[in-house]
Amino acid sequence: MDDRVGGARLVSSAKPASSTRLESWKEIAAYLRRDERTVRRWEKAEGLPIHRLQHGKSGSVFANSAELDAWTARRTDPLRKRPAAGREVPTWRRRGLWSVAAAVLMAGAVWLGFSLKVPRGTVATVLPLTSDPGTEVEPSLSPDGKQVAYVWDGERHDNFDIYARVLPAGLLTRLTRSPAPDYGPAWSPDGALIAFMRQTDTERAAVFVLSAFGGAERMLAEFAAPSWPHWDQPGRFLAWSRDGKWLVAVGRHGPEHVNGLFRIATATGETRPLILPPAKSLGDSGPAISPDGQTLAFSRRVSWGASDLCLLALSPDLMPAGDVRRLTTGSAWNTSPAWMPDGSALIFSTGAMDGPHLARMVVSGQAHDDLLPGAGDYGFQPSVARTAGGKVRLVYTRHFESVNLWRQPLDRPGSAVGLITSAHWSFEPDYSPDGKRVAFLSDRSGSVEVWVAEADGRNPRQWTSLGQPSLGSPRWSPEGRRIAFTVPGRDGSSIHIVEDPATAPRLVQGSHHCGYLTWSPDGESIYFNSNRGGSTQIWKIAPQGGEAVQVTTRGGRVPVVSADGRYLYYLRLHSTAGDQQLFRVRLTGGKEEKVLDFVDAYSLSSLGIGFKYYRPAGKPDGPYLRFFRFATGRAEEVPNATKPLRYGIAMSPDGQHLLYSQADYEVSDLMLVDGLR
Repeated sequence: MDDRVGGARLVSSAKPASSTRLESWKEIAAYLRRDERTVRRWEKAEGLPIHRLQHGKSGSVFANSAELDAWTARRTDPLRKRPAAGREVPTWRRRGLWSVAAAVLMAGAVWLGFSLKVPRGTVATVLPLTSDPGTEVEPSLSPDGKQVAYVWDGERHDNFDIYARVLPAGLLTRLTRSPAPDYGPAWSPDGALIAFMRQTDTERAAVFVLSAFGGAERMLAEFAAPSWPHWDQPGRFLAWSRDGKWLVAVGRHGPEHVNGLFRIATATGETRPLILPPAKSLGDSGPAISPDGQTLAFSRRVSWGASDLCLLALSPDLMPAGDVRRLTTGSAWNTSPAWMPDGSALIFSTGAMDGPHLARMVVSGQAHDDLLPGAGDYGFQPSVARTAGGKVRLVYTRHFESVNLWRQPLDRPGSAVGLITSAHWSFEPDYSPDGKRVAFLSDRSGSVEVWVAEADGRNPRQWTSLGQPSLGSPRWSPEGRRIAFTVPGRDGSSIHIVEDPATAPRLVQGSHHCGYLTWSPDGESIYFNSNRGGSTQIWKIAPQGGEAVQVTTRGGRVPVVSADGRYLYYLRLHSTAGDQQLFRVRLTGGKEEKVLDFVDAYSLSSLGIGFKYYRPAGKPDGPYLRFFRFATGRAEEVPNATKPLRYGIAMSPDGQHLLYSQADYEVSDLMLVDGLR
């Protein structure tokens, strides 16, 4: 299993290093060297790219300098094309204008120390392909590049289905109508069929094929699979062999296993493992078969914030014909590879899990990465095809969010308030033992770091400056002086401890392959989940480092020790019901007991347990916020967020407040690049 555990997470997207975020009308006006009145007029009359966040009764604006630069260049270019008189600009272009501006210039900078070769004229045209309400993801181009299949939750945002659109902006056709989520579309090599996956319950998925023109579906196979979406491994999920006889699919051998790659015979549905990830790996995803059919590219996750691009030689019957070869990209986070039509290079998503972009890498000889000038910022899930006219088309998902921390009172009437808000991500909160401070993760400084603010959200201060692709699980020590957290690395995530903003974090030796963590009340141990022994269990280690000791034997994730030191709480996946159950066991030994069903994430206080809850159903519903009160032994409904919940939940020590992360602003659209060379 993953070295971190929680509900489905959409990956956050921090701004690229080449763009400065301007946080107010005053900063925007100063950047453009105009007064605020002029800048506000430009937004209303001329489409100046301004973004808004709404929190509480007030709102705020922000802008990215790269978007403003692109808008200014377009506004002052005397040769730019204008629509002829009486000719209406298509609605999708009007609504997506700011996305065009962002895509044109945002990705042209060196990021994370890449060794770059930036060829001139790499991108001829960049356009927003979709700007419909809702979420559009996982594009797959037809072999001739004339159509794209993708996943959309529809105008009502009620269900994910497969759609196909004629390019560049033609007829849209809905291909599936199941009440279960459909995802992972992939065109057959002859363009006649589309394969896709369907989530059949919370722990299983099935592979289907149907005609590219719609019609009856045919199920090929069904196997264990995590609930979708899970953007820490963002796809793709299916790949066809060159002759159309086989599919490579992402699945699991069982609920407790990590993702692996399977080979499916398209004629019979026979399914067998193609390649098993190493014992301590966190899983494989993103299969892509080269145009000559001889090489499989995929992504192998090595820790929470780190994943490698890998290559595997294939036999004619789509079996391994050699050892896995890891590609060195210069970045810790690499996912969703797609082959260029001539098979010489890969387009992939890279950089950092919390701020990706697209890059290209030559896979033979001396490997170098290059950004895609004018395209690829916030980019996932690229798909590439050559058109009849010889042009290379690229379609990719552009997704980013603003995630903030909200506080909900529990024992007195009142609505939730935005406690820690910005134009960035703030998530995974934890109250200090005295309830006076909150530790949390944020990318507001350009990379995800540990921050600390007062309990009312004031005076946020950065405690780390590691510049890693992602951090995780910040937790206060019992005396409220230290914060332990996880840092990804080649040997999985490890625990680090920071004592104050002026002191460098210290590695806890022996804590490799670490997931969520918690302190013992006496501060003498740190409990964490790990798959170091082959299955995910709870372990403990001394804060000064040393040899870790296994605590559970029947599985366990997300440990929390009760304030009185009597009980260890943890989550465990229920293999028959397909949910995570909350258990506890006395630290002195004894029989474990189940506390709650359908728990996605949780936090303890002196009065009870705050948790995120999924309703049991074929299609998971939620998550919702609930509070389990120790005094009554019952779970109570909590006024729930109106926006999607994200990682992190924390109870105040006195049990009066529940702190959670919420996506207040989200954009997920498809971008089209014509003339990639």
